Amino acid sequence: MTTNPSRRLSGYDVLLSALRAWGVTIYTGVTGGGLVHFLQNLEAHPGTLEARDAEKPPLFFTLGEYAAGFVPLGSYFATGELGCCLATTGAATKLLTCALSDAKMHDLPAVFLVPIASAKSQGLCPVQDTSPMGINVVAQLEAELPGGVFMLDQPTQIISQLRQAQHRLQQSKPIVLVIEPTFLKLSTGEVTCDFSPLRPAEPKPAELRRFVETFHAAAEGRRVVILAGEELARVPLAPKLTTRLCEQLGAPLVWSLNGVNGVERQNPWGHGYISFGGNDAAMDVWKSLGEDDVLLVLGACPDEFTVNLQPYAAGKTFVLTSIEEAFGQIDGSFAHRARHEFHQWVTPLDSALHALVEHLEKNPPHTRRAKPAPANLNHTPRGPPRPGFADMRQFYTRLDDLWAPGTLGFYDACIAYKDRPYVTQRPHPNARFFAPYRSSAMGNVLGVCVGAKFSSPDSHIVGFTGDGCFRLFAGCMSEASQLDLLLFVLDNASFGLVEQGLPIVIPGLPATRRHTQLTPMGFGDIARACGWVGFDLKPDLTNLDAILDLHRARAGQSILVTIPVDTEQIIGLNPRAGNL
Repeated sequence: MTTNPSRRLSGYDVLLSALRAWGVTIYTGVTGGGLVHFLQNLEAHPGTLEARDAEKPPLFFTLGEYAAGFVPLGSYFATGELGCCLATTGAATKLLTCALSDAKMHDLPAVFLVPIASAKSQGLCPVQDTSPMGINVVAQLEAELPGGVFMLDQPTQIISQLRQAQHRLQQSKPIVLVIEPTFLKLSTGEVTCDFSPLRPAEPKPAELRRFVETFHAAAEGRRVVILAGEELARVPLAPKLTTRLCEQLGAPLVWSLNGVNGVERQNPWGHGYISFGGNDAAMDVWKSLGEDDVLLVLGACPDEFTVNLQPYAAGKTFVLTSIEEAFGQIDGSFAHRARHEFHQWVTPLDSALHALVEHLEKNPPHTRRAKPAPANLNHTPRGPPRPGFADMRQFYTRLDDLWAPGTLGFYDACIAYKDRPYVTQRPHPNARFFAPYRSSAMGNVLGVCVGAKFSSPDSHIVGFTGDGCFRLFAGCMSEASQLDLLLFVLDNASFGLVEQGLPIVIPGLPATRRHTQLTPMGFGDIARACGWVGFDLKPDLTNLDAILDLHRARAGQSILVTIPVDTEQIIGLNPRAGNL
């Protein structure tokens, strides 16, 4: 950034320069309090999908803080683009940082910007008191994100602080920038400042050679099983590379909820999802792991939904991750998650995958090759719903026949992210699906869909949410009415995941003690009042094609579809219930 040499840069000038260099073009949140001085530098987003000129100034999109917090997550899931969300001074920070928990647990880089009350007001009982005498915001943030909270209250230090923050972003970590509005108006003493764009880590050739040679030696004479973790979604060529890797090793492949995006549908060794929403064939492979096997984990994924709190059971476990100090590591390693011998390499996944595939093609290993996966990855019978409800097995199957190229889908914390993976079994060539599930924050789907649409405006953005989740973002729907989103609401008048899990957690619990029932709502009426198009899906699905056709027509107006769901129709696995 260069300016008039006679003018010294303020803290705001430097902050905006850094955010611009990092690629932030759209900000989300709510104005007020300590944000007004920052937001005067931004133009208002029109709320529509008008083409954006790269030379135009950044825009601010007004969206309630709870939903706004998830916008940067959707942006990164969709394209790897960095996003920034903002909360006004005070308790609103708590709403914004519900998403911070998922950003931390999924190792997603994102910028959370929050102001604090003026230091001059401390001890005077101000409104929005963020000091240690009031909400104590900074200490709370630092407790959740050690080393990731940057207090920008010294203008002469802000450049060095933002360079430290950039380093954390490049390590796939979210950051919190805390601003004291009075101080950021002051001069930094600098007339210029330069920040570089975020860059991926450099490959480490010597480390890669050591890894492939060690893995090759370990795989000789053994069965290899591959677990595709969610980091693979960040590697553009991962689906083709994992297929080649499976072919070279004769290795069965299983995947996590988000790791599916690193897999090709036609991979002959693809056995499906494991654990939460898992497929029977995949679980058979996973449960068969023993001391004679080698497990290759591509992208760290040791969370409860994937491995159900259990250790990696293979005799030799190899973990490839591009993230230093990834969530779940202890002392920089996942070694505590392995039952037997363990190896870990921290290196860019794309270069590691290429190096491994190329090495194995030149030096074919003699592994115990597995049989290809069966055509149907499930063998457990699943019953139909009661009359008057949509059969969700048919619903997800029909949708899989209708996805247009360029579809991006997102799951809220509802039964969809348990049931759809079980039914569809394999990834779809036209669609990628994600869930920010690790903190289990309900109501995330509107924010992630908005973020995905901003970063990938030509994509078809689809979300699945529950009637319980809906209550957390319904008040923000008007702002998203012209963003061409498609949102399915699973209406079963209950907290469906809990209702289905309670018989396992507390067998015989009377209905009056379950506390899972919800008062029915007119979701379509609410949507139409917010400027959306609202549909009720017919139980026989006869209007599903027309709804998808309307969405694909890119009319601009967002669409909400209510689905009558029978909570008694159990489809996907939920092994987590046994841990409660």
